[in-house]
Amino acid sequence: MDQDSALEWTGKGRVQAAMSGDSLHLRVDALTSQSKRFKTLIGEFFRTEFKRVRPKYGPYEVEIRIERTENSPVHDVDNVAKAVLDALTGCVFHDDSQVEKLMVEKVLSDRARVRVKARPLNREAA
Repeated sequence: MDQDSALEWTGKGRVQAAMSGDSLHLRVDALTSQSKRFKTLIGEFFRTEFKRVRPKYGPYEVEIRIERTENSPVHDVDNVAKAVLDALTGCVFHDDSQVEKLMVEKVLSDRARVRVKARPLNREAA
């Protein structure tokens, strides 16, 4: 997720997305472990602003970076990850059981935000 500045971001509100090859990059300017909140934010974004992504079948790899400020509430990484995966279900993949590789990290940053990179796993590279 280091190439953030090189991406062309779409989105006017709290959610923005960009594509790089077959990888979807998502920035959510909200930090919560509540699935309903992420589903509302992300679902609305895909319905109204980023219609070019449709759910696909097959295995996925997902990276989640939880960025928090020193004053942000502390959330468990597993709860945030579950909320994000639930929100991506029906937008990026059909079911979060398709995620076969998951990396989650929590870091200090200048703003509270969640960054996500989701891409189909390439079985041929193994």
